[in-house]
Amino acid sequence: MKCWLDFSGAPPLLIPTRLVRHWRGSFDRTTGQYSDLNTRAPHTDYDRACALAWPGRGILAIGNGSAIILYTEYDQHTWDRSHNLVACGNWLPADAELEAASWQSPFFWQNRDTEFLLMNSAADGATELRPNEFMEFRLPPGNYVIEYAALESTYVGCFHRFTPTAGAARSAA
Repeated sequence: MKCWLDFSGAPPLLIPTRLVRHWRGSFDRTTGQYSDLNTRAPHTDYDRACALAWPGRGILAIGNGSAIILYTEYDQHTWDRSHNLVACGNWLPADAELEAASWQSPFFWQNRDTEFLLMNSAADGATELRPNEFMEFRLPPGNYVIEYAALESTYVGCFHRFTPTAGAARSAA
């Protein structure tokens, strides 16, 4: 049975495990206090994530590396290892649906890590994360193109697939 996480509207974050302690989510780094969402003048990591969460714009500098922030209109998220895919919407499409999907908004990412968390971008990684705020997964280092597709079948959802690519010229760290 696939584990699904409910982020209640917060964009999903893919962050290398080694950088999690640098992610403060909705907490102000200077005061350590909770801060309401402000995407017009981003102050917290969560503000920055929400301002960036749109297909094709997902690389966010954090610590001495980067994390990926993904766009979604859905609360339920999971990592599908068999397809290198983040699913948003509480369902996984059949292979034929994924092949027929209109994949768009590509961006390139150079991954130097192996161990990641798919986590709620509003959560504070500097403190202990609750089990419903993250899931661990592995992704081999290398260059990837990340694409977005919205699918409608019996269910609706959006999906972000990570496809390995040999081209490093357009990769971002």
